[in-house]
Amino acid sequence: MAAALSGCGNSPDGPALAPPAEPRTIELGWVERHRDAHFTFRVDLTVAVTNGSELPYRLDERSIGLVLLDSSSTAEVRRLTGNLTHAPPALKPLRASPPPPATLAPGATWRTTVSGTEALRASSIVRILFGPFGSVERFRSEAQQIQWVTDHFVRL
Repeated sequence: MAAALSGCGNSPDGPALAPPAEPRTIELGWVERHRDAHFTFRVDLTVAVTNGSELPYRLDERSIGLVLLDSSSTAEVRRLTGNLTHAPPALKPLRASPPPPATLAPGATWRTTVSGTEALRASSIVRILFGPFGSVERFRSEAQQIQWVTDHFVRL
């Protein structure tokens, strides 16, 4: 994952913010698997999701985001996500290139580079959010939802 970071000033009316993180490229090389759903998630200079299930899933450009935390604790992730029953607060990209397919077919992979304009703060813990993705089903009540917050993280 490569990050180009820029800063913005602190508001005199709000709390003091950590300074913007220094621009740098961070080589990550993360690979994580959601064994129950048969999905594989990769984070390196790009982010990628592979559908190893037997069902197609709907995706959109905002199906990937950055979860910014003050702590590297997995308990913090569970607190924010309700143990992955809902998405945590996340920065969503302004652009994904290439954009996702409308559906990710069984066995298919979407690999993309995401970008945004939000200033990332020094010392923040960053994890990647994938999803939620919804399976393509005839009846909405049968649809399965997949989301994943990486176990790996990086401190800016």
